[in-house]
Amino acid sequence: MTQEMRSLYGDMARTAIDGTPMTGEKMAVQRELMMRRDELAPNVGDDAPDFDLPILHRDGERVSLSSLRGQPVALIFGSYT
Repeated sequence: MTQEMRSLYGDMARTAIDGTPMTGEKMAVQRELMMRRDELAPNVGDDAPDFDLPILHRDGERVSLSSLRGQPVALIFGSYT
């Protein structure tokens, strides 16, 4: 995730939960932020952006998506909280 994308998500969260009512003006700001987010996101069929993740139970070891090129990879997104 690029720094600009991280910043957009932070701005969206701050706008949504700043303790003030969700007015039409705030909705317009959110809409602009979401449109910019969508412009930065990869399109269907594009290569996935490279990233790396820690390997569970291997202290300090990481694996990058690009190191798995040519192999089947399944990405499962979810929350365990």
